[in-house]
Amino acid sequence: MPSVAERLTAAWGRAFSVVEDPEGARQVVGLRVHADAGQAEHGLLAVHHALLRLVGDYGPRSVDLPVGPARDEHQYSETFGAKVRFRRSQALLRLPAGVLAGAAFRPASDRSDLAWRVRSLVTERLGRESTALADVSRTIAVHPRTLQRCLADEGLGFGEILDCVRRQQARSYLLDTDLPLAEISARLGFAEQAVFSRCARRWWGAAPSRMRPPPVGEQPVPAEGR
Repeated sequence: MPSVAERLTAAWGRAFSVVEDPEGARQVVGLRVHADAGQAEHGLLAVHHALLRLVGDYGPRSVDLPVGPARDEHQYSETFGAKVRFRRSQALLRLPAGVLAGAAFRPASDRSDLAWRVRSLVTERLGRESTALADVSRTIAVHPRTLQRCLADEGLGFGEILDCVRRQQARSYLLDTDLPLAEISARLGFAEQAVFSRCARRWWGAAPSRMRPPPVGEQPVPAEGR
């Protein structure tokens, strides 16, 4: 079975190239899209969607765009599922190197990199048990410093993983349930609802209540900054 890199090359040819990670993470590579600045976002989105079709949630690390945002910056992060940095020198998608080397259509359970193990464990423990670095490290039998070093090689920090899991869970609770905000905050492992509110404004530029769909027949309330 051809690798993901081979399938991308067959589909896109010279539209992109694989480069070393500019951040220096040893287990991360960059997919640099060769396009005019105005078309860079479309090119990266096309590659991103192709990867989603081939391997599912592949764990993008970050996205660089050579231009400024044309809309709310929070929407870019939601679209790519990773932090997006603007006015960079090149159009680049950072992702785990193993994704390109592996076979297409492999199930997520076959992934063995440490970041995925930590993410799965944090998701299981969120709101139920401690998600502190020391406790997660103890569960997977890895020293906290070793865990942090290995995650850095994969282009992620422990705090980034926890924040990502919380953001995804929060969005699901807000859109798909009627749980009170205090209950959602507790399920996300926050000590106070005010902390949840501050995180929501950082994630989406809006208070948690504004992320909920309006009652049937009512018009949505526009979020601040949108």
